Amino acid sequence: MPNFYFRTTDQEGFSAEDRAFEFADEQAAIKEAKVTLAEMAADGLPQDPISMISIQVLDQHHALLVELRLVLEVIPNTTKVTAADR
Repeated sequence: MPNFYFRTTDQEGFSAEDRAFEFADEQAAIKEAKVTLAEMAADGLPQDPISMISIQVLDQHHALLVELRLVLEVIPNTTKVTAADR
């Protein structure tokens, strides 16, 4: 089975991709990366200034295959209704 590497980014920065994981194929590695990203989110949502956590899946040569990101964006209500408007 081919080796894949994960590189994570959270509030503390990057992790090194020094540990190989064996998966049947690229799709299996991506599926596990999604689970890992969900577990990272369970440990704490992204915070300012980065407001993002991510995981990159790399192949056996450490070439980037895909990056999965979870972005927390606060969108203010710009159409606030006041009592006078009702």
